[in-house]
Amino acid sequence: MLTKKAIAWGTGWHWPVTGQAVVSQEFRPPSHMGVDIMFGRPGHYSAEEGTAILAARDGVVRSAAEGRRGHNVVIDHGPPWATFYQHLSSLAVKAGDVVKAGDVIGGMGADPTDPEGLVHLHFETWYEGGPQAAVDPAPVMDGWVRSIHS
Repeated sequence: MLTKKAIAWGTGWHWPVTGQAVVSQEFRPPSHMGVDIMFGRPGHYSAEEGTAILAARDGVVRSAAEGRRGHNVVIDHGPPWATFYQHLSSLAVKAGDVVKAGDVIGGMGADPTDPEGLVHLHFETWYEGGPQAAVDPAPVMDGWVRSIHS
């Protein structure tokens, strides 16, 4: 986890979900190294399976695969950034694809290991590294572009 380093977010960031999504679970290291995204307000969140998941910035798909916790995608945005998307129900990209911010990369799903089956996106931003370099995107996400329709 990154600490005590100035982070230069740069420009070109988009919300990774269409519409008026919100952060439903905050970044809480070391157990939760990203944010969860759904729709609604505190205590009343929801999401539909298959809701479009979007590339948060221009980049190249590093990986797109099925994992223990659903489909996941990693996009390399060029140094120093990469993003990680987890619990997807479907994939619309494959490793090596070039994506633009706002392109659909898959559909929202649920964590198959979660008995509640809560549909949501787990989203991580990695600065100068992989999962160990996760940083909290929530403080800057209000300034990101929102796509109303996919």
